[in-house]
Amino acid sequence: MDWHPRDASALLPVARRHDRVKTEIAWLASAPMAEEIKVDLFVEVFGGDDAEPVLLISGADAHCIRWTPALVEPLVDAGYRVVRFDNRDSGLSTKVPTNIGYTLDDMAADALSVLDGLSIESAHVIGRSMGGMVGQVLALTNPERVRSLALFCSSPGLGDERLPSADEWLVDKMAERLFAPLPVEEAERVAWIVEQDRLFVGPRYLFDEEASRSIAELEVDRCWYPESGHGPAVGASPSRLDRLSEITAPTLVVHGTADPIFPVEHALALADRIPGAQLWLVEGLGHEVPDACIPDLMPMLLQHLAA
Repeated sequence: MDWHPRDASALLPVARRHDRVKTEIAWLASAPMAEEIKVDLFVEVFGGDDAEPVLLISGADAHCIRWTPALVEPLVDAGYRVVRFDNRDSGLSTKVPTNIGYTLDDMAADALSVLDGLSIESAHVIGRSMGGMVGQVLALTNPERVRSLALFCSSPGLGDERLPSADEWLVDKMAERLFAPLPVEEAERVAWIVEQDRLFVGPRYLFDEEASRSIAELEVDRCWYPESGHGPAVGASPSRLDRLSEITAPTLVVHGTADPIFPVEHALALADRIPGAQLWLVEGLGHEVPDACIPDLMPMLLQHLAA
């Protein structure tokens, strides 16, 4: 894959590079879509070039900056090369025309393009929510590229009738937001993102509004794009429930018991059907990976990566 580097210095206020670790910024080209749409992906790399690679895959509509220093820096300190990138239709990556559909397979191809562009043969893959679904697709279609798999608040398949739907109150609230006029002013857009973050939290950790607002301000500053195709991509992709037994990568499943989007049965299905998978159920955690949970998560994650 071709590199598409740009002036990284111009991105410093936007990307908020980590002060303690070596950082590289570049754009990588994904495989062209059937409609000849070119997708360029914004990529950040932390740590040494020779370190064992970890690929972080974000959830729907989430910029890569939601993989915060609280998680990235301990991984780098432990000797890993950490790669995070904006999915298509988010952040600084290409926005696909709204009349062009795609699936999780296309997003998995994007992730492979990131690995190829960095000359990484295989990586530990950590995915959050939709990113965990992309990780499952990677592990199924390109098992030789996935050293291990960690799935945070994810699911084997949206719309699979064998798994419970999102909490009814959340479905109603999200429908209300969907049909409401989109915010126009920057402050309103920030508040819109913060409100959504608040909807997803569970009772275990206090909602950190300051941290949420900081991320939201950065996302609005980087690129406000509520028309992403992430939701349709998830909905158009088949359930992986009956194929989970084919995953050979060592897998860690982390899930909150108070997740309002993917009830705990989604995590149990992942852990039960992926051979040898480990499961950590976090009492009272919502659909979130807050910095407050990292001190408890990191020892388990490092043990998983080392194994």
